Amino acid sequence: MIRAVVFDLGQVLASPPDIHSHPAGLLGVTTDDFAAGYWEGRRDYDEGAPDEAYWGPFLTRLGLPASTDNVELLATTDATIWTRIRPSAEQLIADTKASGRLTGLLSNAPRVLGDAIEAAPWRRHFDRVYVSALIGVAKPRREIYDHAAADLGVAASEIAFVDDRPENVEGALEAGWRAHLWVDDADTRNWLIDCGVL
Repeated sequence: MIRAVVFDLGQVLASPPDIHSHPAGLLGVTTDDFAAGYWEGRRDYDEGAPDEAYWGPFLTRLGLPASTDNVELLATTDATIWTRIRPSAEQLIADTKASGRLTGLLSNAPRVLGDAIEAAPWRRHFDRVYVSALIGVAKPRREIYDHAAADLGVAASEIAFVDDRPENVEGALEAGWRAHLWVDDADTRNWLIDCGVL
């Protein structure tokens, strides 16, 4: 029996079309140039590296000053954009919580995004939020799944998990969770129905 349902954030709940174009516009660079280096060094950032360690080199690669103001602008803008979840995704979380299951968010995310999540109005739908930078380890490493399962207080086999990255789904399966690769909100809902959650 599934007693807890855990969702990833990026793509699974939030798929902002302007994640690159909006900050690129603020900096006065092309969207392609901004996007080209976006994931470089992101794992360290998601495992707790400070804002300046990620955004500083990023700005330098774009030929821009790695000033405190620029770093703060990018960090807060990025975090704000990633907290804009789809209405249909929020409804799915709310319905899952209404089913009586524990709800959790497990996201590879920097500290600043963790703060933004806590301030988001949809945070109320989650019993637990797990942000990789605050734990010091990111998916798909086994430790983060074990940490979440222990905190939820349920057996690994009683957790249903949805993520958009195959390696993260595989990591969850290896940790004993029931896991599903995200396609879209309708597919997630159908999977949760199949799991007996909805």
